[in-house]
Amino acid sequence: MLDYDMRTVAVDLVRRAGELLRRQFGASHQVRAKGDVSNIVTEADIAAERLLVEGLRRHFPAHSIIAEESGCDLRGSDYTWVVDPLDGSSNFVAGLPWFGVLLALLHKGEPVQGFLYLPMSDALYEAEKGRGARRNGQPVRVSACADLGEVLWNVGMDSSPDEGRRRACAESLVRLLQRVRNVRATNCLLDAAFTADGRIGGVLNHSERLWDIAAPMLIVQEAGGRFTDPQGRPLTLDLSARAAERDYAVLAGAPALHAAVVELLR
Repeated sequence: MLDYDMRTVAVDLVRRAGELLRRQFGASHQVRAKGDVSNIVTEADIAAERLLVEGLRRHFPAHSIIAEESGCDLRGSDYTWVVDPLDGSSNFVAGLPWFGVLLALLHKGEPVQGFLYLPMSDALYEAEKGRGARRNGQPVRVSACADLGEVLWNVGMDSSPDEGRRRACAESLVRLLQRVRNVRATNCLLDAAFTADGRIGGVLNHSERLWDIAAPMLIVQEAGGRFTDPQGRPLTLDLSARAAERDYAVLAGAPALHAAVVELLR
């Protein structure tokens, strides 16, 4: 079992960061693009990350931290915190309440604690390795359904300069539309939250970064789901100095549904 103080600190920080975002939601924001047109940052991202990183550094000065906006602060520790201060920035700026805070603790490269906080609904999803997943303290499980035709499936879709990636996304979307009840696209942490609690069957996203997946991976797995690449292969998280540059394609869902989508995408 993890040190209780680690969880106490993490829960306090994600809730405080979420409250900061909630207070700023609906206001006018300065938006700056970073990389492609789908990737933006606001002053809210920066403020929430500062709160999270300063809090982690104050309590755990020897731990490494990888954060979306400030990058890698690697200190040779077995413990690494992975921080996404505002997942769903484009939704946040557009006035859509589909955003939140992600925080994960990794031990020797493996997620051992994950937190996903949705401030607009005050929903805190969390998981500890080997101890299950919970939403506001109550256990959650992925969908028990085994038929793709009876579930919704979320697909993350971003602009990309890579024609191959655009084609892969489009082709997988067409295949899913032929089999699932319907497709949804919040393109943020809600996809993992709703997969973990069984409201949707799963999620496919061809362009994620470490901070997008570290916490959701553990939460979905501890809720009984699979979290792999689209071919069904395990994901290995990169915690090197180049961690912030690596893209991941991910497929997550209830086991039977996940297996069906892997086969569908072959």
